[in-house]
Amino acid sequence: MPVNEFGFSVAAGVATFLGALLVFWRVRMRNKELSFFLGLAAGVMLAVVVFDLIPSVFVMGGRGGFLLGAMGGAVIIALFNNIINKSGPSGGARMAKIGYMIMLGIALHDLPEGMAISLGHEVSTRTAAAIALGIGIHNIPEGMAIAAPLIMGGISKMRIALQVLAVGAVTPLGFLLGKLAVSVLPHYFGVFMGLASGVMLYLVIFQLWPEARMTGSTWRYWGGLLGVLVILVATLGFR
Repeated sequence: MPVNEFGFSVAAGVATFLGALLVFWRVRMRNKELSFFLGLAAGVMLAVVVFDLIPSVFVMGGRGGFLLGAMGGAVIIALFNNIINKSGPSGGARMAKIGYMIMLGIALHDLPEGMAISLGHEVSTRTAAAIALGIGIHNIPEGMAIAAPLIMGGISKMRIALQVLAVGAVTPLGFLLGKLAVSVLPHYFGVFMGLASGVMLYLVIFQLWPEARMTGSTWRYWGGLLGVLVILVATLGFR
């Protein structure tokens, strides 16, 4: 296995942790700051689906699998949400729940991202590096999206740091899986992308944006716009 290309995937995963560190600097967030970060998370996830996952499926094939995966992803996250809601979370507990759901969605998304790096290496080392750079850039706001609601939910920084590192490890794991299954990956690529898309769209529509709106601040629009722009530049600029 090429060490350099695996290092690209590790660096992209570590960028998620960097995003969490940025949030750690501001522990006490006012409503407008929380609204901004939730809007940022919504913008990031929506843009990843629109500018990254869906175009990848059109290029690599598997549109039927994408639709199936998207429905499956939405059902999985909805069931996950229902199970957590049975405990009746409110206030800080509600924010922690959202943080963990974001973590799940991003972890599911990072797996095919790691695979994308390994696929890029099938073209050239430079292609793999460009893909890893783009992934790393948008992993930073994803790390922020995980950490912000968890901090608001009263989760300790140490616990958040360890969990974000675990999420970051999914990217190199995806790289390894991509190398092992490179011959059969095209048959399941659409399903992987659809699964991540379904989870992310559910989070945006039913969790992130409603919570941002509940803060009563219009900063969610600026956060959402910034999230879209960051992913647009990272995805299209390094494709």
